[in-house]
Amino acid sequence: MEKHCVVIGAGIVGASCAWYLQKSGLQVTLIDHELPGRSCSFGNAACLATSGLVPLSYPGLIKKVPAWLLDPLGPMSIRWKAFPSLLPWFWHFWRVSNMPKVEAFAQAQANLMRTVFDDYDEILQATGSTDLKQSRGSIHIYDTEKEYQAADWQYELTERLGYKARRLTSSELSSLVPGLKLDNGVAMMEPDWHHLLNPAKITARIADYCFDNGAQWIQDRVTAVSAGEKGVRIQTESGKSIKADQLVVAAGAWSKTLAGQLDFKVPLIGKRGYHSQVSDPGIELEYPVMSVSRAFVMTPMEDGLRFAGTSEFAHLDAPPDYRRAEVLLKQAAAYLPGLKTAGSTQWMGHRPMMVDSTPVISPSPSHSNVFYAFGHGHYGITQGPTTGRLIADLVNGNEPTIDVTAYRMDRFAK
Repeated sequence: MEKHCVVIGAGIVGASCAWYLQKSGLQVTLIDHELPGRSCSFGNAACLATSGLVPLSYPGLIKKVPAWLLDPLGPMSIRWKAFPSLLPWFWHFWRVSNMPKVEAFAQAQANLMRTVFDDYDEILQATGSTDLKQSRGSIHIYDTEKEYQAADWQYELTERLGYKARRLTSSELSSLVPGLKLDNGVAMMEPDWHHLLNPAKITARIADYCFDNGAQWIQDRVTAVSAGEKGVRIQTESGKSIKADQLVVAAGAWSKTLAGQLDFKVPLIGKRGYHSQVSDPGIELEYPVMSVSRAFVMTPMEDGLRFAGTSEFAHLDAPPDYRRAEVLLKQAAAYLPGLKTAGSTQWMGHRPMMVDSTPVISPSPSHSNVFYAFGHGHYGITQGPTTGRLIADLVNGNEPTIDVTAYRMDRFAK
């Protein structure tokens, strides 16, 4: 008799877990209060950023925060009512902001990134979605030479880990992005980035593939989880009680509460991101363009041009502040003077951020039938299929293709 595994979370990570688990022969149920692909997997910057290895906790970042918070066009804001509850996370974040840990975290990310494109190719081919991935690279820009020089150590680190960027001449940049205004800034070509034309559609197709092949879908909010020797039990907001043999928690920023019911709460927060999207921008981009100076990405999508980024710290249930999305349009207009923004749409989502910028891909420390796949931060869309494959190995008792020690939940155990 097939074992039954419940996956909580229908973003790219949860859908990929369901896909690989079903492929391995398990009966799968996927649960989320949103339709597949409608949370962070809908609104992200749509980039498969395999060379994005440096964690946010790098030395020197903290010094930039006051200026960012004082700048109305800056990349960061805090809802001050939430600040007391965020202090423990910021404390742990500060404690890992040193170079030895940064290098260890970057190595852990590099190990995950090695098979991202192979894993995506497998899942996109199976779901008829190969046309929705572009393999052109991306362009990273700095407003000044000084800002680029300050980040030079990051390029040295990622090059040591196998990813090499190339500085573009002004004529090369003009040829690749004709409408871009950079003045005396610096542009770098990142060849190891791909991008998706519609990540929400891809995520939905992965989930639909599972449903077409026998997986069960439940649209409901999970309120309680428990586990024992005889299996796992999931309670939902509507009153459903679901029993299964195994459980995978892939609920993004909401995973912290569920992990606390089963094991313990980890240092995870939902760092909010926003996007504005324009269906008729009057400008065509062939490549995603990331402003490192202003911390946002301009990505060509199937249905327009998306401007995604910013960091907002607030309670999970706080209402969106779409002024943060409007800031992105103002920043984009500085680089793209011909940009048309009429009819733009806005979105907000919660990036599940661990203090060490390293996801949890792990068996439960307490329950042999519970597994975790959350905390991918800015790289959930990048690492979704790879995470799903690794989780399927763990659930089935197989040796994962990489050492998963760095992603174990018990690294946070007291």
